[in-house]
Amino acid sequence: MKYLILILIFSISFINATTKNNTDKIIWQDNLNDSKELAKKFNKPLFIFMESRRCYYCPIMKEKTFTDKGIIKTINDNFIPVILDNSTGSESDVENTGHAPERLTLSLTPAIYIMGPDEEKLLRKGTKHMIIYGMWSAKDLKVWLFNGKKKFKKLYGEKYAK
Repeated sequence: MKYLILILIFSISFINATTKNNTDKIIWQDNLNDSKELAKKFNKPLFIFMESRRCYYCPIMKEKTFTDKGIIKTINDNFIPVILDNSTGSESDVENTGHAPERLTLSLTPAIYIMGPDEEKLLRKGTKHMIIYGMWSAKDLKVWLFNGKKKFKKLYGEKYAK
């Protein structure tokens, strides 16, 4: 009986530790193709953070905005977060960051794409995905995240629902 109680206590401690780690940081993906598969599997839009090794504001946004507990929870719960290097003509040299395909590269960073799992637009009119340029505070980014999730559910939510 004591052995079973010890196993139960260990299991609860392990689950709590695992859960705590998931809420302490954004669970970034660095491979776009794998991320698209995860987005389909979990019926979530993609949240793609485009950074560049020469960008002054990218590390600031990662250190300030992406460490906000509300942002972390919102992104982890509602999106598949992907981090990509926007640098052109070279392999990514930003640590723990995937290399952006040419079709997604932008002239400005930081930039955020919010799109469906098959790179679908989240706007009914126009030709672009939902793109957010510049450095954003946690408070302002939450509004964009809410709107992106709402548009995804309205336009594509049923397409990927299980």
